Amino acid sequence: MKIFLCFAVPLWLYSQSGNDTDVRILQDKRSAQTSEVIALLQSENPRKRELGLLALANIQDTASFDVAASLLNDREPRVRTMAAFSLGMIGKTKGAGALFRRLSVERDEQCIAALFNAIGMVGTADDLKKVINQTEHYPSEWNPFIGQCLYRFANRKIKEVSATKYAIKLLDDPASIINACYALMRINDSIILKQNGERIHRLMNNASPLIRMWGSTMLGVLDDEISVKRLITTAKKDKDWRVRVNAIRALKTKQKAKTDLITMISDVQEHVALAAVASVEEITSSDTSNADSTRYISLLHSLKVLPSVKDELRRLLAKRFGNRALPIIGDWRSTTVYSSAQRIRAYGDTRSEDAIPTIKEAIKQSTSSLVSIAGLEAYHTIAQNSSDDVKKDFLKSAAILLTKNDAGVSYAAAIAFQDTSISREIRSIFRSALITAYNGMKSPADLEPMVELLHVFSALGDSSALPSVEQGLAEQDKVIRSAAEKAFAFITGEAAPVNTVPDSENDTPFYKLTDLPLLDRYSGADVTTSKGKIKIVFDKEAAPFTVLNFILLTQKKFYDGLPFHRVVGNFVIQGGDPLGNGSGGPEYSIRTEAHPTAVYRTGAVGMASAGKDTEGSQWFITHSPTPHLDFRYTIFGYTRDNKVVDRIMVGDRIDSVTLF
Repeated sequence: MKIFLCFAVPLWLYSQSGNDTDVRILQDKRSAQTSEVIALLQSENPRKRELGLLALANIQDTASFDVAASLLNDREPRVRTMAAFSLGMIGKTKGAGALFRRLSVERDEQCIAALFNAIGMVGTADDLKKVINQTEHYPSEWNPFIGQCLYRFANRKIKEVSATKYAIKLLDDPASIINACYALMRINDSIILKQNGERIHRLMNNASPLIRMWGSTMLGVLDDEISVKRLITTAKKDKDWRVRVNAIRALKTKQKAKTDLITMISDVQEHVALAAVASVEEITSSDTSNADSTRYISLLHSLKVLPSVKDELRRLLAKRFGNRALPIIGDWRSTTVYSSAQRIRAYGDTRSEDAIPTIKEAIKQSTSSLVSIAGLEAYHTIAQNSSDDVKKDFLKSAAILLTKNDAGVSYAAAIAFQDTSISREIRSIFRSALITAYNGMKSPADLEPMVELLHVFSALGDSSALPSVEQGLAEQDKVIRSAAEKAFAFITGEAAPVNTVPDSENDTPFYKLTDLPLLDRYSGADVTTSKGKIKIVFDKEAAPFTVLNFILLTQKKFYDGLPFHRVVGNFVIQGGDPLGNGSGGPEYSIRTEAHPTAVYRTGAVGMASAGKDTEGSQWFITHSPTPHLDFRYTIFGYTRDNKVVDRIMVGDRIDSVTLF
């Protein structure tokens, strides 16, 4: 029997055969109604039928449901498997009925796995009950598939007591334990977990760090003295830093763990130390006493505490001491823009109007968008509970920053004008500046601030914004059009007019047909960073156009010198943004590409996005499996250089990228 852990259909099942280029281009065009796609599904070539279904899965047009469902009965297992995936991606709840019917007669193991996977992707709470009610008729070999089905439901926040109890039973099955453990962690049913405390404790002895990691999260729910002690021991001593981070996060509500957590702030493992600060802050958030303050200040001056950890300590002290923390925070200028930004946020955390001159100075003097964004957020924190004069001055600063021609800064500024703690009258003072800023923006580069400004126009309900809103109705991007439609309805009280927008299949692609042979030439890339080399092996079967985009950007040396601007411990490292603040890109967008074999295990290389079909240049690598990202964010490769990935922190850089 094959053991399936964190489900992925074997890659060999989808090996390339023949020239798939034309089919992939059809998928990239995003049109499910073309005669070419229909012809694919009727082809005698199973590879063509398979790719036609993959196109439907990515296009996600509900009108294609019936044709996809009909291919659940295809004679070829590979086609039936892709049909199940397609129904899962199309997302119509009635798809579960068709999937159950096929499951009742299916004999191919890969197809069975795909059917359970798809049921978990589209099924209702009643369908979840049906899965559990039928388990007595299922062979034990199906348990890993059922466990994976349960966590697909859990990731969609669909839970059922009988399903949770079944997941508990699966903990005793070596072939299913990882899927069951992840499912239970996502379900997070405190009553059932407490009833099965002994089983949860046993997870902490497992050889797999993933099981100990997710077990730590569940252990935090138990909330008894023995469990807290076990978590403290795990947080201090586990040999895998990811397990330690999860244990520390599980302790964030445990007052008895505070002393031990404070000790871990000086840990040499940076992810661990940062997690410790965050948990200490959570524990002390409601503590109005000055207990342990001397220890925090001592740690701030200790040579053993890492600089990034000290920046978080400054924020903790600012929230505790308010105005009295200003001398402790010190100069906002630091050795890196990331550190400077965090110090500015600390000034805002004091909620003191005495911090405003320093914040405004940083906004004015710094050339870094990161500092500008931090300054705006810090000023916003203070202004929310200040006088109308302070609120007006804050919005004046935000309006000025809208002209910076930086999507990240503009986004933060647009968000400021949505704050309902600031009266509509005060926000309306700046409507002309908002309209001018919106009219100067272009998608896709400014997609996010454009959407947020349209939300502002909705909230203000001012007819002077109507020409800009009507301009949004004609935008190619569906997200902008949707926001514009809502704004139009709010302002006029009428439904937005139906505009004829050019079909997206007529968009000029980011590539030329002559670029396509590059996919045959290159199989991966060596990313040389300030912490070492990361070898990425491309998954061209799962995401050919995303791979091509990465190749073309690499040939332009687009990534050389860019920072890793976002790092979340035991989640991801993220880079590829020319602005360095999470909002930049190549000024075009590419399609999202989903594939049943491409799932988020440790070392998956995925594309950041602001929604479907908004990817550009930013990519991330996972520290551990993250199935809740599956099929939502494109995966275009994998790496095994996890030790290097684990060392990457915010501000580390991509020195160069070399294709091979």
